[in-house]
Amino acid sequence: MSIGGIVAISLLIVVLVLGGTALFLRLDEQHKEEKRQAIITSDVFREGVAVQGVEVGGMDRAQAQAALADAEQALIADVGFTFVAGDKTYTADKSCFDIAFNTESVLDTAMGLARDGDLETLEAMLEDIKTNGRAYAIDYTVEPNAKLGALIDSIAAEVNVTPTEATFTVKQLPTNPNNGEQDIRDIGLPADGSVTDLRDLRFDFAEGTPGRGVDAEAALTTAKERTAAKQFGTIELAFAEIPPTVTIETLKQHLVLRASSMTSFGKGHYDRAERVFNITKATGRIYGTVLQPGEIFSANTVIGDRTEKGGWQLAPAVIEGGAATEDQAGGGVCQVSTTMYLSVLKSDMKVEYRRAHSQQLSYVDGGLDATINTGTIDFTWSNSSSAPVYVFTWVDTKAKTIHCEIYGEPFPDTFDSIELKSELLETLAPAPTSYITASYLTAPYWWKNNGAITGHVYQSYAIYKLGDNVVEKRPIAKTTYNQHPERIYVWPGYDGSPLLSEFDQTAYYQALKKAANQN
Repeated sequence: MSIGGIVAISLLIVVLVLGGTALFLRLDEQHKEEKRQAIITSDVFREGVAVQGVEVGGMDRAQAQAALADAEQALIADVGFTFVAGDKTYTADKSCFDIAFNTESVLDTAMGLARDGDLETLEAMLEDIKTNGRAYAIDYTVEPNAKLGALIDSIAAEVNVTPTEATFTVKQLPTNPNNGEQDIRDIGLPADGSVTDLRDLRFDFAEGTPGRGVDAEAALTTAKERTAAKQFGTIELAFAEIPPTVTIETLKQHLVLRASSMTSFGKGHYDRAERVFNITKATGRIYGTVLQPGEIFSANTVIGDRTEKGGWQLAPAVIEGGAATEDQAGGGVCQVSTTMYLSVLKSDMKVEYRRAHSQQLSYVDGGLDATINTGTIDFTWSNSSSAPVYVFTWVDTKAKTIHCEIYGEPFPDTFDSIELKSELLETLAPAPTSYITASYLTAPYWWKNNGAITGHVYQSYAIYKLGDNVVEKRPIAKTTYNQHPERIYVWPGYDGSPLLSEFDQTAYYQALKKAANQN
């Protein structure tokens, strides 16, 4: 073989060797890149990776998530509270909290290991991870939800003891043995000053008692603070006293003496024993009457029919249109209705029906009386306030006075008292003497039925005041008291000659009664 052939063959061999080497190198680089990409794109965790103590190497994400479920639950095993209220315990379990784990972000971090670099670097990382391990911890966030607040509220509702509020009732009086009614005699403020508030004499007040309970709002605040610090466990619910909302003091703020009135029966025939008996009986029946808003008081209904059979005594009553008086069962009770009328006006209640006497009376100013009569004339008024009112009538036997008190809610801010005023509008002169023939009289006997009586017309007013200032003057009623001429009963045929022998009417009726008894 020639030298040229040998050279050609040698060159060919060099080319083939160099070409094979280059091919080998290219294939090796390609293989390494494939290995590097396999490492980078692997969907499993690296060997040696542990999350919350759980080896997750070789697991894909779903497998790792499932494997960590128990670890998550172990992490929140102590989440919850045991509330202790006295001898009772209540559990707030995990359902009372909104819990979120950071497992996803931790797995993202763990999955990101050995994801960048050349093959040699990556393999070195994998070996280091496998040899030395990589440990990750998961954590959680926790917040109370609405169920925790509802649980605390339900605990409070179960263990709390509601306070009792202060109350009052109308004071019941002993029975008067003389008339069978409440004994309303001499029940004013004692002279020794041992009682200074009339309400303490008219009502029985009972103070409320405190309750006991947990402060649900404070308990929830504590639970939230403990939750934020992940300090779970036992919470002692401290009991606190719950004072009553309504006390005797607050009751009295809404129960005031709106008005009181007084009339005297100490003059003339007004203090006759029978009349005082009737007054005392009537006031005993009225004492403590309660009227709800809008309810109507009827004097005749409350006092009842006045009859001798019903226990009422004979006492003077106005008859003949105010010209005279005669003894009737229950005589004198009109002074009770009159005294009440004054208090009704001064307490700003609504008068439904009132009729004055036909004769002006000395125990009250003109135009401010209210008469009643069994079956015919009533005195009615209604509770025009927005709260119950309480009526008390009583008698001062020493001062010989009748009293009426009305209690209820305070007056509005526009006034604080009402005064009554009566103005005389007109005087009515009596007509000339009237002579009336009586068949039972014989000359020269006569008797006088009544002397001349002057009539009057009055206008009454309610003066509304705030302190010393007059706020308003309202007319109440115009009242006319009849005039009466002198009336003389004479014998038939009387010719107007001077009258000398007055007939003794008292002796006449006594003789008739004596004759009737003898028969």
